[in-house]
Amino acid sequence: MRRLFIHVLPLAFAVCLLPGLSAAQVDIDAEGLPAQVTVGPMSQKRFQLAIAPVKCEGDASVCDAVGKQLARNFEMSTFFELLDPKTFVANMDRETLNDTSWADWRNVGAGHLVKVVVRGSGAVDLDMRFYEVLAQKPVAVKGQSASGLGAKAVHAAVDTFINSVIEAVTGQPGIFGSKLVYAVKTGQQTRGIGTVEMDGHGQGGMIGGDTISMLPSFANGGVLYTSFRDGKPDLYIGSKKLTNNPWHYRGAAMGPSGTIAAALSKGSGTDIYLLDGGGNPTTRLTNGEGQNVTPSWSPDGSKIAFVSDRAGGPQIYVTGAGGGGASRVTMAGGYNSTPHWGKNGLIVFAAMTGAGSDILTVDEGGGMKRITQNQGTNTDPCWSPDGRYIAFVSTRDGAKHLYLSNEDGRWQFRITEKGGGFSTPRWGM
Repeated sequence: MRRLFIHVLPLAFAVCLLPGLSAAQVDIDAEGLPAQVTVGPMSQKRFQLAIAPVKCEGDASVCDAVGKQLARNFEMSTFFELLDPKTFVANMDRETLNDTSWADWRNVGAGHLVKVVVRGSGAVDLDMRFYEVLAQKPVAVKGQSASGLGAKAVHAAVDTFINSVIEAVTGQPGIFGSKLVYAVKTGQQTRGIGTVEMDGHGQGGMIGGDTISMLPSFANGGVLYTSFRDGKPDLYIGSKKLTNNPWHYRGAAMGPSGTIAAALSKGSGTDIYLLDGGGNPTTRLTNGEGQNVTPSWSPDGSKIAFVSDRAGGPQIYVTGAGGGGASRVTMAGGYNSTPHWGKNGLIVFAAMTGAGSDILTVDEGGGMKRITQNQGTNTDPCWSPDGRYIAFVSTRDGAKHLYLSNEDGRWQFRITEKGGGFSTPRWGM
């Protein structure tokens, strides 16, 4: 598992970040963008979790996969600090789902404990339990037992358990099992659309890999994307061509009500339009002021963020879904791109910097925070459906891969392991 811990800034610097202090007290780079700010450890407290070795009464390869999935996903959730199994002192032969040596787990620092029993091969039974060590009691969660599972169903069942544990400690369920859609290089002149679960499981599901397909997002009826299959950029949902007119489409997104916002070029310029269910333009939201691309809906469907170069370099703008003019929200950075609006009200975007490109967030008032810094070139961010995570593309390990960050950038993980050349991920459930 690849993991990156972002450093904690010295207290003397962190004081500059307290509410009410001026922006002048925060370091600003040559592009006018804020330096990365990492909050102090007390405000990012994680739960101390021990995962007992899986009790294997079946296929050893299944047991091994379950153990690795539990460790990876609990850590990727960013809510738990996993204790090193080498420190465990409990007698595992005596530990069962019903019998726990609470003192042994408490003495190694565990606040919470997970135990799992895997039985059978072919058809697998799972018993998974979550415990509060200090209270010396089990905590009933959804999906803690499942039976007769095939190989694919085992992974989904473990994710259900993990999501329920996250809900037990935070009040909001996890979203493991949710999928990202992305564009990826398939040849010298071709790109396809693939999917992967947020933990890296199940990478594949290629669409349109024999042509140029790009800028995907989830939509009602499948994956919405731009493809050159018929010689010019048109919109497709799955294998169905959505647009049938002479114009060129440079990306689109479906809003909460099912309305599609698209970047459409009828000539030299590109503007944001709304489309009806048949892919026909109905409402023009921008009016020929520069190039206007990559629309992203606000969570309530009332507004659309997009990129425009009307003032010179590309910046992030917001317009009402009914039109009526746009307001600029990024006032720093010379080249800002690929905005995505999250459930938390923040727009995440990529900004060119002296070192390459980084991920930042901005609110409608223009307040910006940096998520990545000094970690290669980072592009194409998007929010998770619950607003807890950001997926993005990074070159920090060489090739372009997908990464996951929590909302403030403190914890970052690589999602994809196979291939390279990934771009423009978008999240779905």
